[in-house]
Amino acid sequence: MLQQPSQRAAMRSERSEDHRATLRRALRLTLLVASLSAPAWMATGCAPPILGSAERPRASDVVMADMRTFRLALVMGQIGEVRLPSNPSTGYRWALVEASTDLLNLLDHGFVAGRTDMAGAPGEERWTFQAVKIGAGELRFEYRRPWEPLDIAPAQRASYRVEVR
Repeated sequence: MLQQPSQRAAMRSERSEDHRATLRRALRLTLLVASLSAPAWMATGCAPPILGSAERPRASDVVMADMRTFRLALVMGQIGEVRLPSNPSTGYRWALVEASTDLLNLLDHGFVAGRTDMAGAPGEERWTFQAVKIGAGELRFEYRRPWEPLDIAPAQRASYRVEVR
């Protein structure tokens, strides 16, 4: 059965409205999740504090690992930081799915906005650890939307070899 052009236009308009309503619901959910989970320091624009420490360690004292190094070599007591590119406005977040918890103590995790004031701009998720035991292990992260089922593959993965001397 052939549809009249006006019927096709009406159906397209209905689908478009349904799509817009779905996008509005997803945006509201994303904003709600972000507002409930955003740390207070993010709202004020301040750098995140290191938990359990009176002052933030100097940059020269912190060992950095990012998407290029995939290795974190520390000495006992040293602070290590993993930096992963992130854009929470998309709904995606990095999740720590495997950690050598006997080697490392998680001190802090948070999002640091990029160098722009634009809403929705990408930045970095930073995971700060302290070496507490000598040995070797692994950190594994997955970039996924928290509300999606775990049988859906993550958008990205990152693994880091950890060595504490």
